[in-house]
Amino acid sequence: MEVIRQGCSRKRFLLNRLLTGGVVFLFIVFTLVMPVSAKPGLNLVTFLERPLVDAKDEKPFGLVVALTDQLMKRAGVDYSIFLAPPRRALLIGQHRKNYCVFPIERSQEREVFFKWVSPVLISRHGLYANPDRKKIQLKTLDEARPYILGSYMGSGVGEYLESFGFTVHYAARNELNADKLMKNRIDLWVSDTISARFLAKERSLPVPDPLIVFYTSIRAMGCNIDVSDELIDLLQQELLTMYRDKTISRIYHNYDATLLK
Repeated sequence: MEVIRQGCSRKRFLLNRLLTGGVVFLFIVFTLVMPVSAKPGLNLVTFLERPLVDAKDEKPFGLVVALTDQLMKRAGVDYSIFLAPPRRALLIGQHRKNYCVFPIERSQEREVFFKWVSPVLISRHGLYANPDRKKIQLKTLDEARPYILGSYMGSGVGEYLESFGFTVHYAARNELNADKLMKNRIDLWVSDTISARFLAKERSLPVPDPLIVFYTSIRAMGCNIDVSDELIDLLQQELLTMYRDKTISRIYHNYDATLLK
C-alpha cells in the first residue's frame, strides 16, 4: 500500500510540474508575441479628389492625406489607407467596423451615421461656366435652376443642390467635370475652389473664377459608429491642437493653398 501511495504522489508531482511549466511557457510566448504597449489602429478609406487626394501606384498622397498622416502620428495611432470610389468609400466607412472615410462633407443628413473628427478641411464651393458661353451670368444661386450642373458621385454639395430641385448630373470623379464643362456636356461645374483652380491649370483650361461662390462646407473624417469614443476624442483634440499651433497652416502652405482661398 505504501508503494502505491508513493507512486500516486509522484504522478501528482510530475503532473503539477507539467502544468506549471506549460503556464510559464504560454506566458513567455504571449509576452514575445504581444507588443509592450499596443497602439490603437484604424483603417482609412479615401477617394481621388486632386489636389486634396491624389495617388501614385495606388498610394494616396496630397494635401488632406498629408494632414491626416500628421494627425495620426501625433495621436499615436497606427493606420492603413486605401482608395475607393467616393460613394463606395462612404458605404465602407458607414458599415465596416474600425473604418473611417475622409474628406467628406459633414451634413445634417449624414450626422447620425458617423462619429466625426472635424474639420479636416474647410471648402468654398462655386459654380464655374465655360468662358465661351458668355450668356450664362449669375448673381444668385437660384438663377442656376435652368441649367445642368455637374458634380461627382458621393458629393454632399451635389446632393444638397439636388434636394432643392436643381438638375445635377454626376460624374465618377470631380476632374471629369472640368472636361465635360469645356465640351458643353454640362452648363455649370460645381466644385470647391481649390480643386477647380488646380484641375483647370493642370489641363490648361481657360476656366475663369466662379460665377458665384454659394456654399462653405466643413470636410471631416467620418468614422464608423463602433470606433471608440476615446479614440475619436483623442483625434479631435489633436486636430484642434494642429490648428492652434499652425501645423494646418504650414501643410496648406506646402500645397500652395490657404484655409479659405
